[in-house]
Amino acid sequence: MHLGTLDFVVIIAYLVGLALLGLYFSRKQTSQVSYFLGNRRMPWLLAGVSVMATLVSTLSYLSLPGEMIRYGVGYFAGIFAYVLAIPVVSWLIIPALMRLPVTSVYEYFEKRFNLAARLLGAVVFIIMRLTWVGLIIYTASFAVAKMTGWDTTSVILVIGLVTTFYTTAGGMQAVLWSDFVQGCLLIGGALFIPVFIAMQTGTGPVAWWDAFSQTGRDQVPIVSLDPFVRISMVGIIVESFFWHIATNSADQVAVQRYLSTSSVHAARRSFWVSAAFTIVLMLLLMLVGLALFGFYFQQSNLDAEAFQEQIAPDADDKLPQFIARELPAGLSGLLLAAILAAAMSSLSSGINSISSVVTTDMVDRLRLTSSDRNKLFVAMITALGAGLAGLGAALGVDTAMRALGWNLVEMVERINHLFVAPLGALFVAGLVFRRVGSTAALLGFAAGVTTSVLVSFAREIFALDQGLSFMWIIPTSFLVSLLVSYIAGRLLPQPSAAQLAALGRQQPPENES
Repeated sequence: MHLGTLDFVVIIAYLVGLALLGLYFSRKQTSQVSYFLGNRRMPWLLAGVSVMATLVSTLSYLSLPGEMIRYGVGYFAGIFAYVLAIPVVSWLIIPALMRLPVTSVYEYFEKRFNLAARLLGAVVFIIMRLTWVGLIIYTASFAVAKMTGWDTTSVILVIGLVTTFYTTAGGMQAVLWSDFVQGCLLIGGALFIPVFIAMQTGTGPVAWWDAFSQTGRDQVPIVSLDPFVRISMVGIIVESFFWHIATNSADQVAVQRYLSTSSVHAARRSFWVSAAFTIVLMLLLMLVGLALFGFYFQQSNLDAEAFQEQIAPDADDKLPQFIARELPAGLSGLLLAAILAAAMSSLSSGINSISSVVTTDMVDRLRLTSSDRNKLFVAMITALGAGLAGLGAALGVDTAMRALGWNLVEMVERINHLFVAPLGALFVAGLVFRRVGSTAALLGFAAGVTTSVLVSFAREIFALDQGLSFMWIIPTSFLVSLLVSYIAGRLLPQPSAAQLAALGRQQPPENES
């Protein structure tokens, strides 16, 4: 079933509005600091909502309701990881970041270790974020194609080109303000769907849960020592905790938003805002999945177990199908705009952050430009190139999804998270281990990446009947990386006093007790 004329009017108006936003902020771009960091004067509320909108993305917006329908409540236990992550990020990581007068977090890698570590961090981030951009564009295109009947390639081009245009033109200010609008759309859309289903069916969360619990998907192991168990509560909390530490310390997409604020206090508030909004949105998306289950279960006339078997293989399709087929004209377009918002906020952030890393850690580091105007031009050209590269990545993701048969959550966890933990561990090792020098840190990074690959693709590498749970990719690689760095730091050359001074630590490592 295709969308109506009014729906397309809403969508086109939304896309045109974003393009105009980019043109408006293009007049305010005078230097790299304004283009990448908004002159370090961006409001903390705006930065916090932007972190949420960026990291949630279409991947979460579509995959989490599907995850709820297919596998149940287990994945959502990761929300409790914020209890552990908030103190660490607020009082250890953010103060360390805000002490550094940098544009890219990988500048710190050079000050603390050496140039090789900086370039490694920059290259790994670019690869990681281009993969992420490809996943986002693919996921949004997958949803829109289901809803409209358009060709997936055409949708990829529309999403990618519009986002690339307003991000290239308007810089960080356009990204943050568009993220704010898009964040409101995400929350509003996730809140509207359960309310609409309740009004249409005359049922509510209690009835939906009663039907859902009959499938056994409400049961989650508290803890499991079996590495093949897909999700346990303790396992997913541990996984989420290490993800928060790694992302908020060494992922330029998140770090750049904290650096765009004016102080440590403002950056902390940004993180608290992003945490609060993310928790609310995840709970709403869990409710969306439950509501969709209840809606289609009522139509099926099957018992709960038979219905679960029927709906599970197509769980990721249910949200876009519901928006296209069940909502009135205009509302379908508005909810489709929410899906586009999730994609475009993450895509714009990825483009801007990739541009900042390429410009700061490569072009400027090699002194290939001199004047601020030339540097700004290079930054814009790099942003344009990052957006176009993301289009190519999206086509590669489409091929991988068809070949591997994973659902969207597993695609994100197994491919996009290969480098997240090792990169975060590289930052943390430099922050907390004073004896770790450049060689030890790089050995730890290599050990972490090796661990990520072995855990993520254990089934293919070791010819196992099933793969190891994706829960263990980030925790094991993070801890292995830290452990190898620490041990190697005791055996290999230690950092100089100047390297330790990068974080305000003046005492030489030999004095460490």
